[in-house]
Amino acid sequence: MRAISVSILRNGPTSAYPPQTYALWSTFNRRLTEDALRLYNEARYEQRVEELMAIEVADPRLFWLTLARLAELALKRAGDYADNCEFQAAGDLLANPRGIEVFVQGRTDPVIKNRHRGLREQFAPAIGREEPVAWLSRKTISHVCEKALIPHLEERLASSGWMRADYLALLDRRMCRVADAIAFLIAWQIVDYRELSRRMESAAPEDSAMIEANLCRFDLDCFDEMGDDIERIICNADASSRFLEGRDFSLSQNFPTI
Repeated sequence: MRAISVSILRNGPTSAYPPQTYALWSTFNRRLTEDALRLYNEARYEQRVEELMAIEVADPRLFWLTLARLAELALKRAGDYADNCEFQAAGDLLANPRGIEVFVQGRTDPVIKNRHRGLREQFAPAIGREEPVAWLSRKTISHVCEKALIPHLEERLASSGWMRADYLALLDRRMCRVADAIAFLIAWQIVDYRELSRRMESAAPEDSAMIEANLCRFDLDCFDEMGDDIERIICNADASSRFLEGRDFSLSQNFPTI
């Protein structure tokens, strides 16, 4: 991943950039808008982050708004996964680290944890007949080297100094919303979308409304507005965005209250 000048990202552009640079940002912005119409997965969003890091930073406002658009897109996908009872896919975006190194006593190089297997299962041959928890506690140390995508993006946005605290709080609340929706559906023993549809069809109106109220049902309002803001900033250096520090930000009533 290409390193980006901290001074540029924090302080603003330091010199004039050619029009071609801004054209790249506009093209990438439109590409994200097109992505929102498709059912892409985590791997595609990771690819988009890598592509973003390769673009010359002409204006930090463009960079951070674009990264926030990626966070919005990934969060919308996680919410859709949860609402459709695809819990593993939602968890991968929201909580399950993309990389964990396990250091085993007596070994120099770490073992990369299988993302969708427990340590007990992965190390079963080495554990043998010993008590798994005791063996793992005594013999291994785990280190998260790559967080799940959405927390990673949220952390970068929060440390940037460019994003409004109100927006960051909204992002965090919706992350919690996904986790709560998953917990609610699992507690109700709803394991797939077919079962969810059956429950809602057969439930009393008040129960159906209660289930619906506990789902995510995210929209792309912030994502769309950020895209418009990016285009305005490209065309007018004096333009800004309500998502950026120094601008008022009010919570859209379209988002559920948590």
